[in-house]
Amino acid sequence: MILKYIKTRYIVNFLILSFLKSLQVVFIALISQQMINWITDPKLDYLLMLVVIAFAGLILFWVIGILYQKMYFIVVKTANYRIKAIASNYLIFNNHPTVNVDTSFFTNDLKALEANKVEAELQIVTNVIQFITAVVSASVASIPLTIIFMLASFLPGILQRLLGKNIEAKSQIWDKDNSKYTETVKETEMFSKSARLYNSEAGLWRRFKSAASLMENSLMRLNFWEGFTNETISVIAYAAITIAPIALGVYLVSIRNITLGTLIMISQLSNNFVNPVITISAYVNNLRAAKPMWNKFLILTKNTDHLESRTTTINDPRSLTLKDVTVALDGNDIFENVSFNVEKGDKVLIVAPSGWGKSTLLNTLLGNVAIKNGEYLINNQSVTRNVENVHNYFSYINQEPRLLDDTVLYNITLGNPVSDNQLNDVIKKSGLSDLVKNKGLDFKVGKSGENLSGGQKQRIEIARALYFKRPFLLADEATASLDPDLSKKIHDTLLKDYSGTVIEVAHHLSDEERNMFNKVYSFK
Repeated sequence: MILKYIKTRYIVNFLILSFLKSLQVVFIALISQQMINWITDPKLDYLLMLVVIAFAGLILFWVIGILYQKMYFIVVKTANYRIKAIASNYLIFNNHPTVNVDTSFFTNDLKALEANKVEAELQIVTNVIQFITAVVSASVASIPLTIIFMLASFLPGILQRLLGKNIEAKSQIWDKDNSKYTETVKETEMFSKSARLYNSEAGLWRRFKSAASLMENSLMRLNFWEGFTNETISVIAYAAITIAPIALGVYLVSIRNITLGTLIMISQLSNNFVNPVITISAYVNNLRAAKPMWNKFLILTKNTDHLESRTTTINDPRSLTLKDVTVALDGNDIFENVSFNVEKGDKVLIVAPSGWGKSTLLNTLLGNVAIKNGEYLINNQSVTRNVENVHNYFSYINQEPRLLDDTVLYNITLGNPVSDNQLNDVIKKSGLSDLVKNKGLDFKVGKSGENLSGGQKQRIEIARALYFKRPFLLADEATASLDPDLSKKIHDTLLKDYSGTVIEVAHHLSDEERNMFNKVYSFK
């Protein structure tokens, strides 16, 4: 249950308030019983007392209802936050994810969990308490009549089990189609300019509409089956509740086994026999609809590291070596028998054609890709099968800078503490002095750095790499998308002004830039 992720005191308070709230129906039924029975012994002062008690009780239950609503939404908020925290922890901390945690998962799957899992469990708990309270209260008045109502209330549960399995199957189909639709939306947004360039808008639009139609059709089938199931259970339950029990009740009144007031009381309480059962059945359908997303979420909880940042003591790596390394992805070899050696302070260029697997090679050094054959050594010690914390030895500069919609300072430090001296040194070495002077460290770079030039974005990547002071700096075609002059300036920063070890993979560099490296490895 999702409730296990909620603080115990919240759950206890919620259960207490749910119980107190359930007593409202019992209170009203008892008042009704006494008023009906008053007819047989009409005393005005007693009737007035019942009216006063009724109004006072309703005011009390109004206060309880307000407190219940507040606690209900506190629990919902807490559960939703915990779900998001666990999912984001998995996304951020897990180097080898087994579940695809993407935009669709956060915007669709988690939202479905919040609507169909969290609130469903809370409503089921509330309605179970209401059902038990009503049954116990009615049993005190008449056990035979209560038994008849209870037997009738079991019928919806049986029907729900018979009809509910199809909801799970249709929910899985919708989840798959919805993920496809979300990806299509992102692709359409990204590719719309290219479609207009080549006068292919109609084809892109048809592709989008096809994905939207597929998703909406699967959602319609899921919603219809949920509605069909709920309506069927509701009609049959009400039919069972309103015939046999009332007939038995009238008979018991006629033989003076119970009073008319008791029959009215149990009739009122019977709403809390059937209504909670119907409501529970409906929410069980919601739980079934959320089951595929919940199963996916459970995998995250089993593979989630602690929320605290992981730290590793980094000694002084003096060398890095690959010996006859082969890497495969999805059963296909990406590259084979790759060997090279890097010593502390080296400026190493790795040249290979487009599609060779240069980015995969860097990810192998980071420990993100497993080695099929060969050996990976740091300081002549093998880390081939122990790469969990190898990433702590590296900084990384991407070809396309990765920037958050935040300040220049945050994009450099990622929220970590920094001294003024260290920050000023990093800004100077990365060539960001003019930007910081003109805009300031609190300048918002915009979505994906849209408020910056290409060179400024790349220099923030460099500043980030320098700030973290890792022994090795990896550069993945760091200047491939820049003009020659800017590419030269970036390489001056990395290879002349920076004293650390640099490993860059590139498809093409000018002769002047190649001469800045003291080691060049070419692969074909």
